[in-house]
Amino acid sequence: MNRNAQALCVKAIALLQKERQRRKLSKYYIAQASGLSPQMIGYIERGMRNPTLETVLRIAEAMGVRFEHIIRRARKELPRHAR
Repeated sequence: MNRNAQALCVKAIALLQKERQRRKLSKYYIAQASGLSPQMIGYIERGMRNPTLETVLRIAEAMGVRFEHIIRRARKELPRHAR
């Protein structure tokens, strides 16, 4: 994966984490709703795992977030050279 794609993925995960925290949703709740373990949610949020697109979509759906919006926000927040 090239650096720009990697930067976009990292930013998107960070935005999902911020949104989870803003909504006061626990990792346990997201894990239950997405079919993942709370430990895996934590690993993903801390950058210790590189999730598949399917996994990220399951997390976004569990939170009631449209992933397209997260990607748009992530692109806007990246430096111009990384878009």
